[in-house]
Amino acid sequence: MTVLDAAGAIAQLDRFLAARGSGDIVLTREDDDGNVIATVTCRARVDRTKADDAPAGIKPSGFNLIISPTPLLAAGWPDGDPANIVPIENAGDKVALDGDGRRQTVVWCDPKMIAGRVVRIDMRISG
Repeated sequence: MTVLDAAGAIAQLDRFLAARGSGDIVLTREDDDGNVIATVTCRARVDRTKADDAPAGIKPSGFNLIISPTPLLAAGWPDGDPANIVPIENAGDKVALDGDGRRQTVVWCDPKMIAGRVVRIDMRISG
């Protein structure tokens, strides 16, 4: 069994998403007035949620997503500053799937870390 460091884990996820990802998503962040202040396109693994997957208090509808931190870091997410690290809390951000203009809300986000570095982001969207 090989133990991956953070860079290796990210590279492996990027290869997986390139080969087997479900499609591109557009992740956006809005200000308090609903104006889009940041946008980034990411390759994602997209799966429809099931009722038994939903944490307590979360409506069992929508989609589960897996994304890599790579495009977020390249875009300086969330405000274009290349010094940023990937934000851990993404609740309230919006996601459009496969070029669909309809944006759904991120209701839950679970970043996976190795040695203090985000290597994968699992999230649920609904709306």
